[in-house]
Amino acid sequence: MKNQYLDYAVSFFNKLNLGTNIVNVGEPLPDDIDLGLRKAIMSKKTESILDFEGISQSFIDQHIIYMLTDIYSCHSIIIPIPEQELNTALFVGPYLTEISGIHRTIAICDKLGIPKNLRVFINQFFATIPSISDSSVLEAFLETLGENIYGPGQFKIEYLKQQESGDAEYLPTMDKDNYEDIMERLEYRYQLEEKVIDCISRGDFNAAMKYSTDQAITNIDNRSTNTLRSKKNNMLAFNTICRKGAERGNVHPVHLDEMSRRMAILIENMTSPNQVQDVHREILKKYCNMVQRNSTTGYSPTMQKVINHIMLSLTDTDLTLQSTADSLGLNKSYLATLFKKETGKTFTTYVNDKRIDHAIFLLNSSDLQVQEIASSCGIPDVTYFTRIFKKEKGMTPKQYRKMLSQK
Repeated sequence: MKNQYLDYAVSFFNKLNLGTNIVNVGEPLPDDIDLGLRKAIMSKKTESILDFEGISQSFIDQHIIYMLTDIYSCHSIIIPIPEQELNTALFVGPYLTEISGIHRTIAICDKLGIPKNLRVFINQFFATIPSISDSSVLEAFLETLGENIYGPGQFKIEYLKQQESGDAEYLPTMDKDNYEDIMERLEYRYQLEEKVIDCISRGDFNAAMKYSTDQAITNIDNRSTNTLRSKKNNMLAFNTICRKGAERGNVHPVHLDEMSRRMAILIENMTSPNQVQDVHREILKKYCNMVQRNSTTGYSPTMQKVINHIMLSLTDTDLTLQSTADSLGLNKSYLATLFKKETGKTFTTYVNDKRIDHAIFLLNSSDLQVQEIASSCGIPDVTYFTRIFKKEKGMTPKQYRKMLSQK
């Protein structure tokens, strides 16, 4: 295999979080080729690629690419590397093609006669390996790779499903040391979560997107056997991570509660697993935008108290510069100067902006009449409310709601 194609293939699979190993096809496979699963649950048994039933002894020369499914429903790919001194192949995997919930894990264990003491470990193992929901993407890539390496029509892709032999010897219990690989992947997931939280706390959408699309994050919950339900569970867990990020970014709980509830509704309204990527992106963008607009990070302690007071009092029609100064024991003139210095806005302009933000949320998420929304935003005069709304959004509240209904 030409080096550039090998490097390209390895880079592609690694971006999907799939493990890659160059192996000598006639030698025993390394213990970590399956991320340590068999080493952890089986008596010592060495095997090479050629020990897999159905693999041709001359698959290197015949240019056969194998897509394997083992007895645990884990998938892997074997790509022959021609023109080498030793018979070598690129081993890719393992990965799943569907999220394996606890019920499916139990069914696999019952079928294979795996002791109950090992089932929690196996379910943890399934939860930490990548899941590729659309294997046709991999197949298309392998077709393209094969054409460039071996030439059009000079290779073939074969599919093999490993059959249970009945002679597997499973350990009755497992040495705690064998948990290390799984624990490392769990630690990796929590490190990713921390990176996502940190990025959101800074409103950095691009960096948060980079870390949050890792399989370790997108496959958080694997307990449900229903694909759509499992996807929703993962997204709800992701919503919690995003909320933590915004909270760290010093966004007021009023905003956090509204956003969290709104995103939960968005998630529950999903009708297909295919919507996950779009919903994931929208949730992340909403939280990052919210941090950029509402974070109190960078404000002085006094101004943070002022902003928190405003957010808790938005529905109060008597919310004024004077009432805020009195509530916090500040001089009115001092507060006006400090407010303008730190926010770049007057007190009234800032409050109106936040009230319009809340109005937009209500227009998006409720069927309340405009009059009711105006009152909920602390502006009972609907004419004045409509005027400042139009100044901010370029249209009236009714026009804005009509626009939403047409999307």
